[in-house]
Amino acid sequence: MASRTITMYAEKQFELEEMKDAMKAEFYKLKLDVEFAGEVYRELGETKTLLLIFERYYLRTESYASLMILFSEFKGYQSADIISAGGKELLFSWGAEENFAKWGEEALRNLGFLTKVR
Repeated sequence: MASRTITMYAEKQFELEEMKDAMKAEFYKLKLDVEFAGEVYRELGETKTLLLIFERYYLRTESYASLMILFSEFKGYQSADIISAGGKELLFSWGAEENFAKWGEEALRNLGFLTKVR
């Protein structure tokens, strides 16, 4: 299975509970046919986390790719770890997971997140 990971950061602009709807709205603006597959929300002391899972069917690979975004919030800052996987047919993914990760990154950039400089 092919995968791609991107890490982004932002000062808090949205409550984590609002991120699901904000991401859905961004995908809609990008005209992406993306299905919401699930979420997990946790508060651990001062840290909040939210895992959002999206799926998209790729005709060119005749399979689904998943996009998981793990949001973490601590003391006014948020991070987002974007992980896309799947979209693979036999030995080739044809870039499905790369595209899905980039769309997630674009949606988060529109919400004020910046890619971590390494």
